[in-house]
Amino acid sequence: MIGVAATTGAGTYLSRGYIDPGLSMPVMLGVLSGSLIGARVLTQARPRPLRQVFSGIVVVLAVQMIYNGVTGRI
Repeated sequence: MIGVAATTGAGTYLSRGYIDPGLSMPVMLGVLSGSLIGARVLTQARPRPLRQVFSGIVVVLAVQMIYNGVTGRI
């Protein structure tokens, strides 16, 4: 159901000129290929290193968000 709604919304935005096809097509191809490769890699990956990498990324993003909030940058 979500895919149908997302496709309808994307079609509407594309027909109204809100989406730049030259920009969105490479992004779409990257997301599609990344999700397919990621799904294959995930079946053989060990959870502990994935959890550590993800935790590190979340910590870095949290520090960046706090810094930007304190300095007034958005």
